[in-house]
Amino acid sequence: MKFILLVMFSLITLGIEAKDGLVTQFTITKIIKISAESETRQIYNRAVLVDFNETNSFDFKDLYTFKITTRTDNFKDVNVLISLKDLSSGKPYFIGVQSTDLTVGDAKSFKFEHSSVIYNVDIDTSYGKLP
Repeated sequence: MKFILLVMFSLITLGIEAKDGLVTQFTITKIIKISAESETRQIYNRAVLVDFNETNSFDFKDLYTFKITTRTDNFKDVNVLISLKDLSSGKPYFIGVQSTDLTVGDAKSFKFEHSSVIYNVDIDTSYGKLP
């Protein structure tokens, strides 16, 4: 009986192996031109662990909403779609959406312009174990 329980426990444990997800570290840099000679920069950093082939949305304390969609067939080459909304004025302003193909481990930069404000979004990817 103990042997059967041990075999069953071993099989269950093997089936619970953690699955790889996508760790995305991103930095949003907001550049506001004050004059020809001066500007202000606001930089926000965050890292998230997401499952492949899903859409996830993240908020930055009433400043931004960042949405990331990942699509992959082989869990190595990933199509990443990001969209950004600026909430800092109290109204949700859509800044833009961009898509790129990358290999997990690569980094990519995106540039959005809205009125006289420039938004640079840098993402860096790697694998991480999902809980």
